[in-house]
Amino acid sequence: MGERHGVAGTPAVSVVVPTRDRPALLARCVASVLRACDASGRACEVLVVDDGSEPPATVPADPRVRIVRTGGVGPSRARNAGIDAASAAVVAFTDDDCEVGGTWLAAALDAFDTDAAAAGVTGRTEAPPYDPLYEHAVTDLVGTGYLACNVAYRTIALREAGGFDRQFPHAAHEDRDLAWRVMNRGGSVRFVEEMRVIHPGRPIDPKRWAARGWLVVDDWLLLRRYPSAKASRLPVRVAPLASMVRRWWHAASGPDGIAGSPRRLARWARLAGSQLGVGAWVTATQWRYHRDRPLSPTPGLARPGLRVAYVGPVPAPSAGGASGVAGLLLRELARLGASIDCYVATSAETDDLGEIESVTGVEVVARATRFAFERWYSRHRLTKMLSHQLSTGLARRKLAATLAAQHRAVPYDVCYLFSSLEAVGVPASRRDRPPVVAHPSVHAAGELRWLRQERVLSAGLEGAGRPAAVRAWLWLRALQQGRDARRADRVLALSARFGRELVADYGIDPDRVAVVPNCVDLDRFTPADAATSPDGVDRVVSVGRLTVRKGLEDVVALSHALHDLAGSVELDVVGAGSLWSDYSSILEELDPEVGRGLGYVPRDGVAQLLSSSRCLLQLSRYEPFGLTVAEALACGVPVIVTDAVGAAEGLPEDVARIVEPGDVRGLDAAVRAVLALEGDERAFLAARCRTEAGRFAPAVVAERLLAELRVAAQANVA
Repeated sequence: MGERHGVAGTPAVSVVVPTRDRPALLARCVASVLRACDASGRACEVLVVDDGSEPPATVPADPRVRIVRTGGVGPSRARNAGIDAASAAVVAFTDDDCEVGGTWLAAALDAFDTDAAAAGVTGRTEAPPYDPLYEHAVTDLVGTGYLACNVAYRTIALREAGGFDRQFPHAAHEDRDLAWRVMNRGGSVRFVEEMRVIHPGRPIDPKRWAARGWLVVDDWLLLRRYPSAKASRLPVRVAPLASMVRRWWHAASGPDGIAGSPRRLARWARLAGSQLGVGAWVTATQWRYHRDRPLSPTPGLARPGLRVAYVGPVPAPSAGGASGVAGLLLRELARLGASIDCYVATSAETDDLGEIESVTGVEVVARATRFAFERWYSRHRLTKMLSHQLSTGLARRKLAATLAAQHRAVPYDVCYLFSSLEAVGVPASRRDRPPVVAHPSVHAAGELRWLRQERVLSAGLEGAGRPAAVRAWLWLRALQQGRDARRADRVLALSARFGRELVADYGIDPDRVAVVPNCVDLDRFTPADAATSPDGVDRVVSVGRLTVRKGLEDVVALSHALHDLAGSVELDVVGAGSLWSDYSSILEELDPEVGRGLGYVPRDGVAQLLSSSRCLLQLSRYEPFGLTVAEALACGVPVIVTDAVGAAEGLPEDVARIVEPGDVRGLDAAVRAVLALEGDERAFLAARCRTEAGRFAPAVVAERLLAELRVAAQANVA
């Protein structure tokens, strides 16, 4: 991970020094640390964590010093990278703008040697005389602040606590929070006065003073997590601002304050006014976004990966469709070390949040809508669709404000917009949001194209009025999606063909498009012992919505082509119409001796039906992925598909047989070829299908997704 100059043996202590763009200060700090190493008489290693310096930081050619490179992740995560790279039983921390005393390491190591119960030690941090109106310094003469510039822990205690919490990005309180978490686990953090560090004052410009008004957010988290730390009786909301006012009052009245100088009075007024102004604005406008913020830590060692804001349907790993895929992917991303905040709009009809809330590393930020089925606005299919999307959109706009506030307080690495291209729920301003990675399931332009091409068919099945209204609605959505897709930092297509359509229809830069497919629950969808029912009937199944562009007319034609196999073959059509398109009446034209419509079947029923079938039909004219294809393969069932079905891309011909849309003769031949397989041939093909389904395993797809999220996050840092 870094540049090692060779460390002989196992060191007694690893010293972690995070740095960024301060080469002269870093050189002074490392020199003092090396002197402390020499004075201790112990083997040491010094880990300089370069958090994106330009030009990159350099270190002395000393075998005890090495560099760990991080990409601008902030002080907490930089220190966690140092912990992760440490090889000693003790890790000591200081900052690049400090000088450690000659007895610093010796005092710390002696304290650990003499007190087996000590999980950590901290010391005396001093500052030479400095001007508080022009410089910034840190002091702690009694060790109650547990400052990250002067503290050491046993490595095992750090790992058990999970390291520094990533929710403190402003270099405030993450050190105190870590010490309290270590002590809450039963360890002690001792004060050793001989463990001395000098923190000289350094110039700080008024803009940075003003930005420190945002520390109110860090104060809120600390005071809510540790109520006993609040010294005043004021409510948590205003306590940090009151403390800020007191500090500026003391700065004005102290020996280095205004002292009757108009120039210093003007300087004080500028600094105090700007910082208190920012703090007051944060207190007045941001509290509502943080008062219910989860209090559980996000320890960087346990969750070292990306910090992700998810916007999309409620993730539910056991559900079907987009919600199920989202749940499976987020669960795997969390397993890979990501920390994920889910911004979701909920209603009375929403999947239970408990399933995703129980995943370690996932927090849910929900906004309830008033939408419900069987109300005056949801009794008609068209008004149900419009009212549901409107209520969800309004809730997501409110969630977008919450996301923006959380991002300003604790920056996300990336926003993962799942299932839709419309960025409703994502802050509009780039400064209020991280890079956006969109991962759509379909796009309105593709749906609209097939609504237009099937205008005659849909008019015969549904009448002319509703399809016309839906076409107008999709036209408006396509305009919005095109704008949002071009603004996204990265677009993930479910298949290569879908990616090409997105580029052609919405004018997206092809270099920003990558392919990440859907995943399937391989534990739920498994092969059965036999694919023939006890009555000896071979079943061919079509699963999906009974809507436009699904190729249902070809399914009907196939039922008639298979008439000679009536009694030995059954064609089952599973699904129902949607809110915006309903072709279910076309099933009345099925050959009654071969085909039957089963209507809606629950997900477990679909898994059972697939595993007992001989093959799956997926004959769509437009299908960015086709989740049922992956589910059928997981059940050991081959598929017969058109070349428009994204999930079939790259699959072997025996597993996925391709037919042209409308080619009923070719479709009939493909089905009969599958039905002709017997015994060992069928068993061999089932095993092949199950093996090929492995490419859609959640762990496999999540690795690809994580790689793409990192591309977007790293491009933003660069």
